[in-house]
Amino acid sequence: MEPHGINSQQNVIAVIPARYASTRLPGKLLLEIAGKPLILHTLGQASKARTVSRAMVATDDKRIFDVVNSSGGEAVMTSPDHHSGSDRVAEVAENLPANSIIVNVQGDEPLISPDTIDAAVQALIDDERADIATTCAPVTSKRDELLNGNVVKVVAGDNGYALYFSRSPMPFPREAALRYEGNPDWAIDEEPELLSLFRRHTGLYVYRREYLLEFAKLPSSKLEQIEMLEQLRALENGARIKVVDTRESSIGVDTAEDFERVKRILERPNVVFREATADDIPNVARVHVESWQKSFAGLLPQDYLDHLSVERRAEVFRKRVSENSYKMIVVEVVEEGIIGFADFGEPVLPGVDFDAQIYSFYFLAEFQRMGFGREMFDRCIKKIQGRGFRSLCLDSLEVSPYRRFDSKMGGTIVGRASHKLGDTGFATVIYGWQDLGEI
Repeated sequence: MEPHGINSQQNVIAVIPARYASTRLPGKLLLEIAGKPLILHTLGQASKARTVSRAMVATDDKRIFDVVNSSGGEAVMTSPDHHSGSDRVAEVAENLPANSIIVNVQGDEPLISPDTIDAAVQALIDDERADIATTCAPVTSKRDELLNGNVVKVVAGDNGYALYFSRSPMPFPREAALRYEGNPDWAIDEEPELLSLFRRHTGLYVYRREYLLEFAKLPSSKLEQIEMLEQLRALENGARIKVVDTRESSIGVDTAEDFERVKRILERPNVVFREATADDIPNVARVHVESWQKSFAGLLPQDYLDHLSVERRAEVFRKRVSENSYKMIVVEVVEEGIIGFADFGEPVLPGVDFDAQIYSFYFLAEFQRMGFGREMFDRCIKKIQGRGFRSLCLDSLEVSPYRRFDSKMGGTIVGRASHKLGDTGFATVIYGWQDLGEI
């Protein structure tokens, strides 16, 4: 197939295919979480993406249709005969404007990050040759992800285009395996950093409308039938699929256990904000490393991110704990553990005239944009004010995606500096709050 040209960034439409039937959890899209059905949480997240101008649900079930419409959302009825979500989305796309960009968002992902959607949309907009954009994330577990046939793996070339999708582990780490009698399992056990070679496919698709309509008419391909992966049909017919490494996690609701986990997160009945103890430091270090690896992927050198060490970061925190002015707050979700933290104390930035400084402020990716950050910031301010301090500063890498939060919390840019990561210097921006009483 030929490339399908440039699409307008202003005409990006998210379509959420939604069936009532589900083998492992029937009716899951209408199960209630935090006072509303699961499908409405997914619709809400898709609507938050800054690139998305319109979001709708495509369903074959009148119950889902009525729930969405009665909530003020947009839903359309589709044929009950579709075999896949992309076919259902294609039916809707037939009646959407020419040259639109269509985002296929899985209906059972109520925690999907709007930033993930934006990253995939932007990748398609930026690459005129690509027909599809999709997303991936690092593999972090050999047993639960790499060797799990339900978790799809993807390999992309240096140009960012997908080479293959498979339920099997790939690529094969030949040289590492040879060091352990040719056994890759042993190699990964002995050298866990090898996991950084693998990426799992996270299932979000962004199509050019014209390509999607052609794709839906193609017959099922040989590799698609072998692996039961419809994206292989696109590859076998010459599609260029741009793969975006977002490093942001989501939780697809496939089982009752998945549902209960998402319910705990969204309903937040067992969320605790408290001062950290020495026993928390290893888990805090883990949050710090994971949040950096996911949030700064593509923004900082991958080699630097891959070699971040939980142990080294924990040692930094242990040294700080001995300082009189130092405080740390953690947020903990029962049965999930520590999912975010902030630490602060006297300023260490040179040449600034502020009473206090926030050193770190991070959350695991799947818990971002859920209101935890605002609550954590407010608690930090109260602690800082309680010690008689009236002003606050923090520094952020210029490329940091967290800068939007700093500005939203009322911080103004008061200076610029640089920070060395590994052997490379990176520009930083200093934010300040001159009077905490005005926040």
